[in-house]
Amino acid sequence: MAQHIQGWLQALAHIGAAVNRGVSLSELLDLIAATACKLMSYDFCAIFIPDAASQVLVIEGSYGLSPDYIRDINAAHPVRLHGLHTPTPAGQAFAMGVPVQIEDFGSNPTMLTWRAAARDQGYNSMISVPLNTADETLGTLNCYTRSTHHFTKEEESRLLMLADQAAIAITTSRLRSEQAKKITVLNELNESLEEQYELQRQAEAIHERLTALTLEGGGVRALGGALAEILDRPVAVCETNGTILYNTERDGVSLPATLLANAAGVPLPDAASAGNAGLLSEVHLPDPTGTGTVVRVPVIIKEKIVAWIWTSGKLSELRPLDRQAIERAAAPLALELLRTRTATQAEWRDTGEILSELLSGKRRGSTTFLSQAARLGHDLSLPHAVIAVRFESRIESAQPYRLAATFERMARQVSPKPLFGSHGEHIVALWPLGPTTPINEVRGIGDQVRQIPSERNQGTDRTHAAITGPVTSIADYPAAFATARGAIELAALREGPPGTLVLSDLGLTGLLLQLPDLSALSHYVDDVLGPLRANDLAQDPSLLPTLSALIHNDLNVRMTAEQLHIKEDFVTEARRRIEDLLAVDLSRASDLTRISTAIEVDDVIQARQRTIDV
Repeated sequence: MAQHIQGWLQALAHIGAAVNRGVSLSELLDLIAATACKLMSYDFCAIFIPDAASQVLVIEGSYGLSPDYIRDINAAHPVRLHGLHTPTPAGQAFAMGVPVQIEDFGSNPTMLTWRAAARDQGYNSMISVPLNTADETLGTLNCYTRSTHHFTKEEESRLLMLADQAAIAITTSRLRSEQAKKITVLNELNESLEEQYELQRQAEAIHERLTALTLEGGGVRALGGALAEILDRPVAVCETNGTILYNTERDGVSLPATLLANAAGVPLPDAASAGNAGLLSEVHLPDPTGTGTVVRVPVIIKEKIVAWIWTSGKLSELRPLDRQAIERAAAPLALELLRTRTATQAEWRDTGEILSELLSGKRRGSTTFLSQAARLGHDLSLPHAVIAVRFESRIESAQPYRLAATFERMARQVSPKPLFGSHGEHIVALWPLGPTTPINEVRGIGDQVRQIPSERNQGTDRTHAAITGPVTSIADYPAAFATARGAIELAALREGPPGTLVLSDLGLTGLLLQLPDLSALSHYVDDVLGPLRANDLAQDPSLLPTLSALIHNDLNVRMTAEQLHIKEDFVTEARRRIEDLLAVDLSRASDLTRISTAIEVDDVIQARQRTIDV
């Protein structure tokens, strides 16, 4: 008897040790089933546990049972807990909390469904004992014998005692498993918090580094270079109009200029929606090699997006620290652009005052005036070309920074500095020339100034630029500007294609534009074209424009008709009437020269008159 009790104690201690070792629940259930068979000398044992939905009992632990039998019971003949079903020992024991046995499967009509499975497994009798706790029934312990067997009250008592210990072991195992999961979650949460703290610390260090560069006056170049180093990938900073402020290489790779040019066409969200959607966004842009994927972050000043930070790759490729770095770079860049904008606008005002005084003739070379210009980096003692461009609308409040910033990039490598500003309806640049520099060499500069967009004609090219000079005396700037302005008005009057005009391109017209007084020439025009003007006023106002078009088109009837949008026959008839009124033959060189000169002078007079009206 003592030996039997010792065997039971050792078996239960073995189960407790397994629980303390933290074995899995399935291993523990197999051990309990094996212990029941060995202690009670039964042939097979199974432990049934409710499934996740508590609809059926399924075998989760066993001893001696074949895998086929277990699959068949769990899949084809599960023990149902709800609804209409045939009563089973396991179902009754689970529901009532008391042992239920069957002595002979072959003679029990209620076991017909499971009879074939029992025969295949090789058992004839069984008993099902509930696994009870104080609060619930966890499942059942089912024991089987090959031969027909009656389970006595003593056997039931022992099995109930074993079931109670098994229930305690199962409950303890589940508690340990839940505790282990909670500990794992807490450990993962702690690791996550530590990672987030470290990420935040590194992000703060990056922010301090970028802010320090801004305070030290490193500029956009220093900020972009530092960010490229942090990300280890190329970085570009572009204004919303597509102007590239900075484009850095990383390991010999930079963002293609064509890709960045296409980025200017991406629709701009407002600052609020950009902030609500998250700063970082992925953009797919067309590129000559296909479609490029880039990541961008807006740079916002006063709730308005003024620039973008671009980097290569996809959003998913960026590490968390990379995302923090590129987002945090937006604030120092906004500060830098605001500082630059403020300084540029201040310089615009200063240079604008100097330019206006210079072109209006208010200053005639005073030492104070020259010193004031020199403090801003301009040496007005050198020869300068005067480059003038007229825009369709006055410069609005948002424009000075854009114009001045664009011009500053154009003139960055030029020393001494060119002078740039607005004067009336014109943008004017005074470009320093070397002692032997021909005026034609600054034609390209004129094209660049001409193409600086205004608010209302951005993306179009309808402007003319004119270049005069070289100007060697401060007193000559008003006249040089007046000449350039006249050339622009003349080009507009003739509806010529947009471009940059140098006075040498205009021949006689260029010389005429430089004359201070055109009154004598006005009399000459009246003498030559007077009869035609009188006829225009009295009868046909189209003859003088037709003559002007014929002269400018080298007497080509077809080109003149196309320009005036009339039939060629009308042009031919108009020429005949003009020749009759003026008593000339345009086929004769002398008459053609006389009439052409008068038309040329008349154009100059009209252009000069338009500058006075402006």
